[in-house]
Amino acid sequence: MKSQTNAKAKINTQPNTNNIAVVDVQSIVNSSVQVKALKEAQAAKVSELNAWLQNAQNEVNAEQDKERQQALLQKYNAEFALKRRDVALQYQQELKTVSDNISQTVAKEAVKKGYSMVIAKNLVIYGGVDITENIAKIVK
Repeated sequence: MKSQTNAKAKINTQPNTNNIAVVDVQSIVNSSVQVKALKEAQAAKVSELNAWLQNAQNEVNAEQDKERQQALLQKYNAEFALKRRDVALQYQQELKTVSDNISQTVAKEAVKKGYSMVIAKNLVIYGGVDITENIAKIVK
């Protein structure tokens, strides 16, 4: 009789919705001070890059010799491509760091609160405990 009770407990197919959490990652990203600072820094770098490009364009336009003008144009195009790539790569790396921080925070809170699974809120139609506000407070 005791073995039948244990077998039923193992076969229980009812989901434990208290053990599953949902989180609105986009909401956390949008409210993150880190992400806002990163976007502001990116905008400043883009402005700086645009100013550099304008100076380069002025120098190319000021050159009277067509061959030297063409050489300058090629030189600055190559430099601009490298600078733009570097700015984009740095932004992606910093954004990945913030994203990893959010993921680690979600994982720590899930373990701390005893959730066996955390799912993105936009993928869930029904159920789960919403932990978005709690994570957003921690991440800031």
